[in-house]
Amino acid sequence: MKHKHMLTALTAASLIPMTMALGAEAENDLTAKEDSTIVEKILVTSRKRQESIMDVPDSITAFSTTTIENSGIDEVLDFINMTPNVTLRETFRAGVTFISMRGITTGQQGWAPVTYVVDGVQVGALDFINQGALTDIERIEVLKGPQGALYGAGAIAGAINIITKRPSNELEGGIKASYATGNDFKLSADMSGALIEDKLLFRLNAYHRDSDGNQETTDGEGINFEEQDTLRARLTYLGDSFTVDLKASYSDIHAGAAMQEIVTDPAFIDDFENANAPGPERGILGFEDRTFEEYSAKFEFDLSGGATLTSVTGLSILDQNLFGSISFQKPPAISLIGPVGGINDAFNDGFQDLTDNFEVFTQDVRITSSSDSRLRWMAGASYMNREAYNVLNIGGLFTGVVRDPNDMSVIPIQTDFKSDKATGIYAQLNYDISEQMELTIAGRYDENTFDTTQCTDINCSTIVQVLDKDGSLVNKLENTDSEFQPKVQLSYDWSDDLMTYVTYAEGFRFGFFNTGNLTKNESTTNYELGFKASLAEGQVRLTGAVFHIDYSDQQITSITTEAPFRLSTNIPEADIDGLELEGVAILSDNITLTAGFGYIDATINDGGGRTPGTPKVTGNLALEHSMVVSQNWDLYSRLDYRHQGDFVITDGVGDYLVPSKDYLNLRMSLKSLNYTIGIFANNLTDERQATDFGTVGFGYVRSFNTPRSVGIEASYQFY
Repeated sequence: MKHKHMLTALTAASLIPMTMALGAEAENDLTAKEDSTIVEKILVTSRKRQESIMDVPDSITAFSTTTIENSGIDEVLDFINMTPNVTLRETFRAGVTFISMRGITTGQQGWAPVTYVVDGVQVGALDFINQGALTDIERIEVLKGPQGALYGAGAIAGAINIITKRPSNELEGGIKASYATGNDFKLSADMSGALIEDKLLFRLNAYHRDSDGNQETTDGEGINFEEQDTLRARLTYLGDSFTVDLKASYSDIHAGAAMQEIVTDPAFIDDFENANAPGPERGILGFEDRTFEEYSAKFEFDLSGGATLTSVTGLSILDQNLFGSISFQKPPAISLIGPVGGINDAFNDGFQDLTDNFEVFTQDVRITSSSDSRLRWMAGASYMNREAYNVLNIGGLFTGVVRDPNDMSVIPIQTDFKSDKATGIYAQLNYDISEQMELTIAGRYDENTFDTTQCTDINCSTIVQVLDKDGSLVNKLENTDSEFQPKVQLSYDWSDDLMTYVTYAEGFRFGFFNTGNLTKNESTTNYELGFKASLAEGQVRLTGAVFHIDYSDQQITSITTEAPFRLSTNIPEADIDGLELEGVAILSDNITLTAGFGYIDATINDGGGRTPGTPKVTGNLALEHSMVVSQNWDLYSRLDYRHQGDFVITDGVGDYLVPSKDYLNLRMSLKSLNYTIGIFANNLTDERQATDFGTVGFGYVRSFNTPRSVGIEASYQFY
């Protein structure tokens, strides 16, 4: 009942801007003020050229520098939890995050349902998305709906653009520190300036985190501990007709992993810390070591006629090794594969040792016309070469033997070498049919040739032959996927403050090999009708969209009790209907309300029930308040509310319903020109929710969200 009341309040609050709009012509406090505050104007680059967010006929949730700082966004989950119809569920390790956007979800070992782009460089695997801290960020753009016409086959559900802060000509910088529950200490610093004024600019950023973790085992050990060190450097050269932008970053992370816990019965999926689910028990405290190296070079040349030639080259290297329990119990224990070890063994528990390494090279080249002509165009080509290496060891497979985690002599049960070579050609035309009407036509052809080879050891000295689709034994499995993805949009400006649009688009995602099992590619056909409005003399911004998706061959992955312990399959046909409504309203000089509401009805055809991993309802409310405390200090407060609707998890054995939850975050801070001192509480009411659930040989295993965290923070900026 509590959730129903909160959801009703959320829906009503989401419609506040619309109610205000109906009375916009009448005299009221908002319209009567000649010098009233207006909603912050945001410029986005979602169509690979700079435009106002209100002029782009797509559903976009954007976060400016101000919003990122005021709401405390410092990881991917933070801004996703502020976006309707988008969810992220963390599971047994950081690289495997189940993203769902508009009902389109994640298949483990496959491609993400969204294209994730950082400063124009597309990341090459799902594992690259959740990299720990988001620092030194200028803007975040979440594009909902298929974006494959520009962003490629991975953008079947949408795209996420991360834009970092650019080097400045003037010397500036700052330092920020925080301390929170679980001895969670974070420290970040940045500096920017000119090596050669107006020509050669630099930016440096460093981040450190040391946390014991705020989720404890039954023995009181922190299970979600983390140590992270990150360094980023950027160098920009500004020529008369060209610019060069070079970036490099390195991250070293040691963090808790394999943090699942045992639940005795699906009826207790929502029980936490009681007799049915007492909390994580451990014979082995799991951990994961991750290192990231990322390098990129962007060149922009001004051509004659006002066009711009852009080249973006990226190289990303990710090494990951996980070691942890596979029984998720204290010793002696029964693992997925039977009895493991004894009282006197070095490890009195079944273990898993997982390596997932990637090396990805990307290249994108495009020519873009000027933005001030009636006909605007863009054409480009891209290439991606991805090499992946996967090893899985499980203790106890051979006569109950366990091993030291540093001893690689034990024969692994699964070793895979995978490669992808993907190419794309794309183009887009924007034509102003009249002063009010714009036609957009875009299309992209993508092709990926991918393969997998299985071996008996990490050096691949012996290849394990597997059956191909014709039943013949081969050393390597290969496949090629290709598709053309069109997009057609028509937008109409009814006035300077109201735009409507209609979109037809097709989405596509490559297939993948899950240890010899080919998971087919998937596709969507999308129809969308939307609007964007600025009301009450700029003090209210309201956007909305309704959409229908025909979904074919949805990729899903579930846990199994036999090697490779993951089963990837396809759902033949599903239908998705949904809507999104977002608004920002300046209620007074010092109070701002932000609201969002999303609804999705995603059903499997022929009576198959709900599609997995998709909440029917998501919603957000944020109330911001500021007041002058003294001549030099202001008090700033922000309350964020998130409604996460119930969703279904399937594991091939059963379907499990995860109940809905409501989350609150609170921040309060004193701010001056150079200093900020504040307090914060994330997940204020300590709501607990399962993020993954599945059958194992001895019961059910559950992943879960992060408990409440309370802390203090302080920062200093100089200009």
